[in-house]
Order: sequence, then structure tokens, then C-alpha cells
Amino acid sequence: MVTDAATVRDVAALARLVISDQDIENATAEFNQTLALFDALGTTDTTDVAPMINPLDAAQRLRTDQIETLVDRAGLMQNAPAIEEDYFLVPRVLD
Repeated sequence: MVTDAATVRDVAALARLVISDQDIENATAEFNQTLALFDALGTTDTTDVAPMINPLDAAQRLRTDQIETLVDRAGLMQNAPAIEEDYFLVPRVLD
């Protein structure tokens, strides 16, 4: 598949881009190079290649869930700048 300058202008207009004539020539050449790479990928024999989701041959290493005891409420409240009746006080955000 070969792209011409008119196609690049049409695509630029659809994308609402303003492109100079020099840039249209450059974009046409780059589009043609990219399309040639896609054509090469389309002709590659992949019959013996297994489908994969991730190119790396690694599984996710998940940690095991462990129950941990948290700091007591009084210990947490020591770090708060302002508390009232065991609740954190924060500055008013809305009027």
C-alpha cells in the first residue's frame, strides 16, 4: 500500500492539522516507510509461534496475604495535629 500527498492532506484535514507542503512530503515518505514495515509484518510466518500476552517469560510474583496487627488508635492519634472525639480534624474545604 502506497500513500500519496493527497491522502496525507486528507488525514491531516480530518485530524484538523495544518501541515506545510514540505511537511506533507516528509509525512508521505514516513507513512510509506511505516506501511512497508506493516506489510513485512503481515508476510512473516508465525505458524510455529505460540500466542502470548507478555513477551517476557515471567509470572507475576504475588506476596502471600498475612494478617498484621495495626498500631492502636491512641498511637495513631498521637501523630494527628488536631483531634476531636477520636476523629482527625481537617481544615474546612467547602463553605
